[in-house]
Amino acid sequence: MNESLSKAQAGGVWERFLEFSSGSAELVQSSEILAEWTKSPELHLKEGSRAKYRIEWKERERLANSASQRLRMLRDWQRAELVRLAWRNFALPISAETAGRSWTELAEFTLETELKLALEKAPEMDRGKSEGFTLLALGKLGAGDLNFYSDLDLIFFHGEGDDEGSSMRLARSLVGDLDAPGGERIYRVDLRLRPEGDRGALVPVRSALEDYYEAYGEVWERCAWIRGRRVGGSEEEAYEFFQTLQSFIYPRGISPSALGELFQQKGRAEEELIADADRDREMKRGRGGLREVEFPVLGLQLLHGARQPTLQTYDLRKAIRNLENLRILSPEEAETLRGGYDFWRRLEDFLQMRQIRQTHLLPDTNEGMDRLARAMGKGTGGDLEKEMEGWRLRVRKVYDSIFGELQPQKISGFDGLSQVKWEDSKAAQLAWKTLEPNEGVHATARTKENFQRWQPLLVGELAKCARPDLALAGLSHFVGVYGARSLLYESLCASPKAMDLLVKLFESSASMGASLVARPELFEAVAQAELDTPRTVSFHRKALVLPQGQEEAMDASRLYVRGEELRIAIRSLLGLGKIEDFQKELTALAEISLEWAWNFAGRPNWAWIGLGKLGGSALSFGSDLDLLVVGEGEKEVQRAVQFLTEERASGSLFKVDFRLRPYAEGALAVPVKRYGEYYEKEAQGWEVQALCRARFLGGSEKEGEQFWPAVEKSWLRWGKEKGFSTEIRAMRERIATERVEAGTEERSYKTARGGLLDVEFAAQAWQMREGFRDCRTGEVLQAMKKDFPKEAGVLIDGLNLWSKTEWWIRLGEGRSTSLLLKAGRDLEWLAIRCGEVGGEELMKRVQETFKQVHAAYEKVLR
Repeated sequence: MNESLSKAQAGGVWERFLEFSSGSAELVQSSEILAEWTKSPELHLKEGSRAKYRIEWKERERLANSASQRLRMLRDWQRAELVRLAWRNFALPISAETAGRSWTELAEFTLETELKLALEKAPEMDRGKSEGFTLLALGKLGAGDLNFYSDLDLIFFHGEGDDEGSSMRLARSLVGDLDAPGGERIYRVDLRLRPEGDRGALVPVRSALEDYYEAYGEVWERCAWIRGRRVGGSEEEAYEFFQTLQSFIYPRGISPSALGELFQQKGRAEEELIADADRDREMKRGRGGLREVEFPVLGLQLLHGARQPTLQTYDLRKAIRNLENLRILSPEEAETLRGGYDFWRRLEDFLQMRQIRQTHLLPDTNEGMDRLARAMGKGTGGDLEKEMEGWRLRVRKVYDSIFGELQPQKISGFDGLSQVKWEDSKAAQLAWKTLEPNEGVHATARTKENFQRWQPLLVGELAKCARPDLALAGLSHFVGVYGARSLLYESLCASPKAMDLLVKLFESSASMGASLVARPELFEAVAQAELDTPRTVSFHRKALVLPQGQEEAMDASRLYVRGEELRIAIRSLLGLGKIEDFQKELTALAEISLEWAWNFAGRPNWAWIGLGKLGGSALSFGSDLDLLVVGEGEKEVQRAVQFLTEERASGSLFKVDFRLRPYAEGALAVPVKRYGEYYEKEAQGWEVQALCRARFLGGSEKEGEQFWPAVEKSWLRWGKEKGFSTEIRAMRERIATERVEAGTEERSYKTARGGLLDVEFAAQAWQMREGFRDCRTGEVLQAMKKDFPKEAGVLIDGLNLWSKTEWWIRLGEGRSTSLLLKAGRDLEWLAIRCGEVGGEELMKRVQETFKQVHAAYEKVLR
């Protein structure tokens, strides 16, 4: 571009410029800077830049002795530069894009300089207390495309470590200097785009700003933040803010109909903000005007931005180009939007340059239109109006083609609950009402729209449930405590798998559901976690290092365990492994808890030995930890037990059971030598049998590794005793007789003949006879195949069914229980989880398994 005019040429053009822009002419009369420039206007046609401005400003600020003097100097210099850029736009064939960049450079430098002045003027008590203060721009400044006399749309926030009062005073000083009343104004500052508008906090803490948008942000706010960027203050805080806000600005799974909200906003602007007499004169909000270029582009960025990173730009022209490259816009549509935008922006600049004031209304006289047309090189006012009408028609056509199918959906009543087979339809209706957006402060259009989309999806999931009443009741409580309903509904619409999982969780487990209602944030944390891989003790050891303080350590461990329990439950509900995998994961969680407890007790000279399901890596939800303690330090054991069992806000870690220790009473910590003596001389057969699952779990390695050598001889000897099998059979028969209540035989999957205990006793009897050392029942049964191939196969099938049955029942109830669920919806649910068509089919399988397992047990124990 030729950026020079001869002195003679410049003189004539300068006169025409002052004749056109009466506002500039007035400033020339009152500004010493402009008065100097007017002597040689041809020398002031160079493009401005922030680097150039900084050099100029350094020379000027040396002449000022105080911050207030520098502020007056900044005000005078900015006005002069504003006129100089207007003169440059008038005199040279500058593109709308170049012009917008120039106005933006000037505003950014002015903001940068004024922020420094505001910090310099801050009272001593505020110094260093606003390190995280951040200045963000939206609108045209955020887009890097200001026009001649744009407002500055600004939003402030402060960091977590900043003083709120200091940050507030800094923001007020900044705004007061920029937007001073009367003739002292540098820029108009618009703060109404912040949360809650004029009622919202002027300088919220960053986390509060993030929470607001995540929970309550509307579609128009998403679009506003497409143009958001930092223009001052902390770069680090701004980076973290935009990282957090990314999923809000560019959400996945947003419905195209949600863009109807933009359509509504545009319609309201036309109906409410433009007088009938001014409709043809309004070039911003009117038919085919600037808004009808901007809204479709922003809407398409919002709709496709999450999947197309090239659309994640605040630059509207770049967004149009990328929409064309992605074939979302046709070349013709892109050319129309690009050309229309440049035309209206250029017209806006010249319109506001006339009197240096903000306006979007065209002149209402032929003379005024002629002057505007000549200044823009458009011939007469009639020629300009003809060109305007052409752009109105072309832009409106593209606008209608994009928004035509995006009319806002009306929120209407929903009558889909009849699709679900409720046990109590009235209670279901009441629970459903609690899900509907109420008339609270934040029952926004976004919330209603998302709920409208969510309803049929939720009903579809509930219709699949065997226990829909339980699922809906749990979901109702969860939504009630979640807080941000719009965010929740939107997330569940975008992620059907998450909604399916949430429904399954509440249908499956009242206890897990209650934990989730108590801490609803756990669901999002777990649902977003990696779910495919089982977690081990090593993983947990790295994932959580407990705080030093006693209270903090107890709370942190419980919160972690609750989250991991939920994760294990979710993995099992999704079928991401076998039941034995989930049992091992739950066991690993117990083992790390024991390790924490030992560390909490001061790493004393004793070790944990696990028995029962803990030793066999087969824990299920609600299982106690069967434990022995090897070594000395009773006081420390009590401290470790307190860590495990103390009830706090998040419950306890695990319940513990020490009844398998010698005599089932007395001290918990027993020296290894005493264990050797006890099992050699005093223990009963069933106590020695319990050692089949004895396993060193943690604590002092020295003590723990000595335990099995001390008791192994007793265990091996007992398996060779002549009356060994007879004693096991007698004990098993006593359990079947004494622990099975009359009338519950068909449901006692654990203790009835043919139940889980038959499987375990058969495995333990065989391994003790053979001296086969393995704590896991499944592995023992695999080894048993060499002697009892048919019976081992039957026992393995039985173990699989009973383990699966126990897992789901205990997941549902959150406690130890040995009875199958009663006939009805609960049994139907259990049947589905166990892979059967219905409750009747499950009970047939149960009875057949009882029969086959008991026969196999008898054969092995014979």
